[in-house]
Amino acid sequence: MMAFFSNLDANSDITDITFNDRPRLGPMDKASQEIMRGKSSFSVAEREIMAAYVSGLNACSFCHGSHKAVAEQLGIKPVIIEQLVEDIESAPIKEELKPIFHYLKKLTVSPSKIVESDVQKVKKAGWSEDALHEAILVGCLFNFYNRLLDGHGVKGNKAIYQFAGEHLSKNGYGVPWFIGLIKNFIKKSKLKKLKELENKGHIN
Repeated sequence: MMAFFSNLDANSDITDITFNDRPRLGPMDKASQEIMRGKSSFSVAEREIMAAYVSGLNACSFCHGSHKAVAEQLGIKPVIIEQLVEDIESAPIKEELKPIFHYLKKLTVSPSKIVESDVQKVKKAGWSEDALHEAILVGCLFNFYNRLLDGHGVKGNKAIYQFAGEHLSKNGYGVPWFIGLIKNFIKKSKLKKLKELENKGHIN
C-alpha cells in the first residue's frame, strides 16, 4: 500500500515523517527516549509490550508490527501481545500488570470514561501514582504515533517491522542533532537492509 503523501512511499517509516519536520517533531525523539528507555517502574520490555498493545488496539499496523518486533528482540513472544489485545485477563502476563493494561485500554478506547476506581485498581495491584503516570505516558505517546502514521498512510511491511525492531532494541529512540545532514545516507542504508531482510524471507 502506498502512503498518502508525495514524499512518502511503501518503504517509509516514522523517521520519514519526523525527519522532514524537525522544528515540530524533533523534540518527540527526546521525549520518546525518556519515556521508553529512561528510568521507570517498568522494564524496557514491558514498555515495548505496552507500545505494541496500544497500537494493536488502534489497529495501527506499522506501530503494532514494529513494536511487537522490538519486544521480540527483548525476549517477548509476539503471541503474548496478540493474546493481550484479544483478552487481558487470559493473557500470560504477571497478574499485577493486568490493571495497568486495563487502564491503557480505557485510555485508548474511551479516555473520557476513566474514573477514580480505575486508578484504585492499579494502586491495589501495588503500583504507585508515579508508575501509573509512566504507563499513561507510554499510552499517550503511542496514540500520538499511531495517528501520525495512519494519518500519513504509512503502513509498513514485515521487513520494515523487523528493521525497526532491530534498530530500536539496539539503539533506542534518540536521534542525533545532525540528522538532517545524513538523511540520504540513512535512507540508502535502510533500503539496503530492507532488501537483505526481504531476501531472508521477512517479506510482506
